[in-house]
Amino acid sequence: MKKKPDAAPARAPEEPSDASTDASSDDASVLTFVRPIAILAVVVVLIGRAFGSSLRGLAVGLGKHVERLEFLGATLSQSFLILATVVSLGLVLAVMRAPISGFVRFACVSLGGLVTLSTLLSMATRMPAMSLAVSGGIACALALVAARDAFRTPFARAASIVLGGVALGGVARVIAIALLTREPLTQGHHLMAQRASTVGLVLDGIAMAVAVGFVASRSRKPSSPATIVALGAALVATRLALGGAAEDASKISVVFDRAARELVLRPEPSASHAIVTFFSFAAPALAIAVLATPTLTPALSGSIALLLLAHGAPDVPLCALMIAIASVATILAARDHRGIWAAIKRGDGSSEPDAAGSERRSPSSN
Repeated sequence: MKKKPDAAPARAPEEPSDASTDASSDDASVLTFVRPIAILAVVVVLIGRAFGSSLRGLAVGLGKHVERLEFLGATLSQSFLILATVVSLGLVLAVMRAPISGFVRFACVSLGGLVTLSTLLSMATRMPAMSLAVSGGIACALALVAARDAFRTPFARAASIVLGGVALGGVARVIAIALLTREPLTQGHHLMAQRASTVGLVLDGIAMAVAVGFVASRSRKPSSPATIVALGAALVATRLALGGAAEDASKISVVFDRAARELVLRPEPSASHAIVTFFSFAAPALAIAVLATPTLTPALSGSIALLLLAHGAPDVPLCALMIAIASVATILAARDHRGIWAAIKRGDGSSEPDAAGSERRSPSSN
């Protein structure tokens, strides 16, 4: 009886060749700045936007300390603007050399450049609310282009979904602002703006849920300690903030109530105040969890953190710049296959991205 030949062994994934990854290797140096920028953005949002002015008038003798904290927040915001602008320009220059389609390259250069220019102008002069909304809409358009482009790469799929959710939520926010700026402003316009803001809140919630899954997939458990701590901290902050409106509220509750009001933009969604407050605290908490979780793709983690911090506020100049940076960084990181292989080699082959975008143990590590 004739013996059948043995089946050919499965081939291991081939490491990208030097010729096909020269551009992505050069772009990796720019991507290394995305995660540090995201860490600075967390500090800016918490100090400069949320808690910086929440201590004012809280107790006698805190005036000088509050002024110093506000000055620190303003200094951090200006520093973030300068550094983020440099990183944004570096990413745009990297896109011009990256192996991407002409449409995606044109969108990154034109839309990203417009958002950066608008952010710089907003720091020099006061811009109308509708102009800021248009700038935010441009950033959301860039995010949608990036989400569609990065979705085809398995290990960047989670970041692309977060991009799409935050971008669509930002579009709903822009629509709400457009309705509120109409003259004369009728009750119907205000109601429609609230509904648009509610749709944006739902889309932001979907993006946060994907971010939770992203962190959990890195620990290969249904729930990771980072997400449990983040969501638990958001629940505690929400409980404190909800008690801040009472006449006998404690000082800490008043602080968190003021911080929640700073994080929630107008018009407020037509949803429970507790849910809106929880989302406002959950976003920065999840951003910290994403940044604290080890991963082979730190640029994608930084992009997701920036998107969580900027959710629902594309009309805020710094948030629009965060969305633009996250969009371009996701496009480049989705093509940084050499960076992935380098990270795998540094880890001695302990993990690699699988088809679902999560990290999987290689046979050699067992």
